[in-house]
Formats: sequence, structure tokens, C-alpha cells
Amino acid sequence: MYAPGDTSEVFFLLLKGSVRLYGMAAGQELTFGVLQAGTGFGLASLMERTHDEYAMALEPSRVGMLGLNDFWHLVGQNPEVNVRLVKLLGERLRQTRSRMADIALKQTPARLASLLLDLVQSEGVVTRKGHYKIVVHYTHEELGAMIGAKRVGVTRAFGKLQDAGDVRLVRRLIYVVDQML
Repeated sequence: MYAPGDTSEVFFLLLKGSVRLYGMAAGQELTFGVLQAGTGFGLASLMERTHDEYAMALEPSRVGMLGLNDFWHLVGQNPEVNVRLVKLLGERLRQTRSRMADIALKQTPARLASLLLDLVQSEGVVTRKGHYKIVVHYTHEELGAMIGAKRVGVTRAFGKLQDAGDVRLVRRLIYVVDQML
């Protein structure tokens, strides 16, 4: 939807699907967030700056665009929109700080476990067996980009989590068996 350096005059609303926000650091992709339907993104537009990240749909998605003049009019006329925007910004800040702390302080298996718990909260569904299935298919490379690790490190971390009985990989989908990872 956009790349670093792009300018836009719209605020994006994710209506259906999921979108990955990511950037490049030292030649490696680093995922800043995976957004689910019902959220807004493209915050650089609101600050009249160029985008400093990539926004890419992870699956077939529907995205609405709200012109900046209309957005600011809506914000000015509706206190509920202000409240939701502040909550959105606060949650993004919390997620960013949590991810930074994980990358700086935790080993790969612990970072992967934290990410899986976040994904269960944002997109997980409960199976008949009481496990949690992450419905979006993520490759080990994509998960590595989310936690600042290489694909091989994610594969090893999955092995440790599977050996401990915390997660299962079935048909390329992730099942969290124990949320006490």
C-alpha cells in the first residue's frame, strides 16, 4: 500500500484482512506490527510526513481511505473518534516498547513465545480441544522479522517450544497448547 518515502493524503482503515507494517534494518526486515481488521494505519500522513515503513497486505484485504481533510473534520466533530485515536496510538506505543524490550532482553525462544501469545490475543481462535489456533499462516521468515531473528533461529525456537509441549505446528498453522509459555 505504501513504502518508505511515499507521501499520501489519506488515513488508511483496514476493513477486512490483515496488514503487515515493516521496515529494513541492516539488510534485514523487521516487522513493526501486524494489523487486523478494524484498525487504522498510515499515521505518517497525519503528521504530514513521508512514510518510514512498508505496509503490505498479508492476505486478501479491503482497505478504506479517508482523506486528511475529512479525517481532521471527523476528529474535530466527534470526541469518540479522539478517544479511539488516542487508544490506538497508546496501544501501538505499548506494543512497540514491548517488542523492543523482547528483542533487547530475551533469547529467541522467549521472543517467539511472547509473539505467539500476542498473536493468540489478536487473531487466535479456540479449537474444540481448547487449544488456540493462529489463523493467519506465517512463515518462519515472517515470524523472524517480527522478533528480530533469522529463519533458522525461529525453526530452532519452535523445536524447543514443541519439545516442551507448548505449541504444535499442523499443516503450516500454529497451535498454542499452553498459554503459560
